[in-house]
Amino acid sequence: MNMHKTIQRRLTRFQRDSRGTSAIEFALIAPMLLAALVGLTDVSNIAFGSSNMQTAVRAGIHYAMAGGTDASIAQSQANSAWTRKPAGGVVTAQRVCKCAFVTWDCDTFCPDLARPEMYMTVTATGSLGGNFYSMNQTSTETVRVR
Repeated sequence: MNMHKTIQRRLTRFQRDSRGTSAIEFALIAPMLLAALVGLTDVSNIAFGSSNMQTAVRAGIHYAMAGGTDASIAQSQANSAWTRKPAGGVVTAQRVCKCAFVTWDCDTFCPDLARPEMYMTVTATGSLGGNFYSMNQTSTETVRVR
């Protein structure tokens, strides 16, 4: 019976002792906090990269809205505006002319002798993200030039 009381006293003392509780709680929560931090970093990298991509597309479209009709210049404007461009990031610009919603040569008149409507489309594509999560994203804008 004496042995039983000794074990019971030690168990009671062990239950009352809370000296390592904080360390144990931290050890249980730390991996979740670290995972949340890493995930938040990747999400913020995606948001920042998406914003930069849209800024680049808008720069190319701004050139067209100012009257520019050369697709290579619009592409160059967009490329120079894309800060922190990802390694596989690509910008394209395309000029398309239409007569009555049909693709037409930009240098010839429509069958009704009107000038064809000219549109400029600027597209940026790239892989955005961080170390653990990334995604391919595309941003496109089209504006009527004339």
